[in-house]
Amino acid sequence: MAVAKPYNVGNTPPQLIWTVVRGDTASFRVYTTDDLKHPLNIPDWTIKMEIRRGGSEGTVILTLTPIQDPDDKVGEFTVSLEAAQSQILQSGDVFDIQLSDPTRVWTVAQGSMNIIEDVTR
Repeated sequence: MAVAKPYNVGNTPPQLIWTVVRGDTASFRVYTTDDLKHPLNIPDWTIKMEIRRGGSEGTVILTLTPIQDPDDKVGEFTVSLEAAQSQILQSGDVFDIQLSDPTRVWTVAQGSMNIIEDVTR
């Protein structure tokens, strides 16, 4: 009797740890491609990001709207935090970044915050 082999489909989003000094501005760039490895046309997508405390079902601490900065190339966008926003974050807060268009929703990254206490005030 033949035993069926399981097949894995789908991908786990990249898992990030975003380290930020409390009270600092911070940003990072995300590069996205389609299944054929062609850069996405970012203006065709809506980008959302939530940072939550207490896990994925916890309280929303911040909602960010990453954008394609003038310095970003095709397929890239930038996630940014203002100094006041980083003040309220804690290590262990979690986030994800989603792209959507009229027919799809795609989580391109998930992660957690590592907040370092500021020394200079």
